[in-house]
Amino acid sequence: MLRYFPLINAVWFQLVWFSVILYQQQAIPFLLVSILLHLLVSPTRKIDFYLLILISLLGVFGDVLLSFTGVYQFPNNALIPVWLILLWCHFGFAINHSLGWLSRFHLGLIALLGAIAGPLNYLAGHRLGAVDFSYSYQITLFSIGVIWAVNLPVFIIIQRRLRARINNEGKSYETIDKYTHNSKPVNNK
Repeated sequence: MLRYFPLINAVWFQLVWFSVILYQQQAIPFLLVSILLHLLVSPTRKIDFYLLILISLLGVFGDVLLSFTGVYQFPNNALIPVWLILLWCHFGFAINHSLGWLSRFHLGLIALLGAIAGPLNYLAGHRLGAVDFSYSYQITLFSIGVIWAVNLPVFIIIQRRLRARINNEGKSYETIDKYTHNSKPVNNK
């Protein structure tokens, strides 16, 4: 199962995304069970738990910023709906599994991918009725693209460093520092 977990996670995340976009508030019980189930079966529970917290906080902050500034609006005039917060939790899992391949690429390419893929997801959500755009498509998608061009590389940096730290627990500090920062230990002689 470990070998196929990225594929399982990709299908799982798409199922979560569609259920959230189509059912929104009604999907909350499913999303909560899904988070618990993921943490139960994940081969990297500790990393996933930390990513759930960190990625969710950063992602929610970006969405709150865009919602507060009126770039987009959610039904019932919510600043950010609970279902979107739970979707961010699932995205934290995806960064570690089905989107883990991104960590092999240069951050500039990851930023470009975020600037393109992020707005496309929100456009799909808009067309399916989950979010309303207050401004023109150009302004809205550009704003979302800027946020995602920053956030996606930050998410990958967090995932890389967290994975390195947790996978190297119990090793010397110099080894961990060398692995996470690509630097050499200082010779103080």
